[in-house]
Amino acid sequence: FSLIIRGGGEFAGGAVVNTMLSSATGALGSLFFRTAVWPGREWDISAALNGVLAGLVAITSGCPVVETWAALVIGLLAGIFYILASRFTIRVMRVDDPLDATPVHMFCGMLGLIMTGFFAKPEFVRRLNSDFQPEDEKIYSGVFYGGSGQLLASQIVEILVILCWVTLFIAPYFSFLNKMGWFRVSPDQEESGLDDSHHGGSAYPEIYAEDNIAKKNSNNFYELEKAIPEEKEGKKSTVDPDEEDHTLNKA
Repeated sequence: FSLIIRGGGEFAGGAVVNTMLSSATGALGSLFFRTAVWPGREWDISAALNGVLAGLVAITSGCPVVETWAALVIGLLAGIFYILASRFTIRVMRVDDPLDATPVHMFCGMLGLIMTGFFAKPEFVRRLNSDFQPEDEKIYSGVFYGGSGQLLASQIVEILVILCWVTLFIAPYFSFLNKMGWFRVSPDQEESGLDDSHHGGSAYPEIYAEDNIAKKNSNNFYELEKAIPEEKEGKKSTVDPDEEDHTLNKA
């Protein structure tokens, strides 16, 4: 809005278009890449939605200084990179991140900063800096536009500074939570899910119901099936009602 007031409406419009295009290719990239890497799986809508976020995060750094085609490329790379970062977070870093906030915001954010160092167009950078001089073009240009690499180096330094800053302030806080026993919930609550144990209901009731059926003890489940025809014939069920409720809600 401030750009429009200062006469930069076209400039702001370009940033908006780049942001939307990057989010679109981010969704496509994550959706198709996940299916290609893990064949046999159904189309994963959650991967596509997080791909949208990955594209939005990755383009944030360079949305005002990259061309439209570059925004498409950045979003596509972010969607693919998100899937890889998600696996890395869980299997290598061993971080329990069910929302994939780490791969989306941290890893794709770092990717976006680096991509700006490659795709920044000097003409667009010049519009942001009134002190831009002709001799500064190589300094502020992306590598793909003949830049000297100084902009890319600056972006990498920014990543390192942010990582150090966050680690300095957040690590002690998480350590305190862990020491107090507040960092994780109990194993039983992890198994049932925080939606059910803390928020009064499952976020995915159909999937949750299928999982419960699969986890039921086979003997108890057989007894319940056996009791059904007896009740239809007017016979008393061999399963105590309280025991039946407990069996159904056990998982």
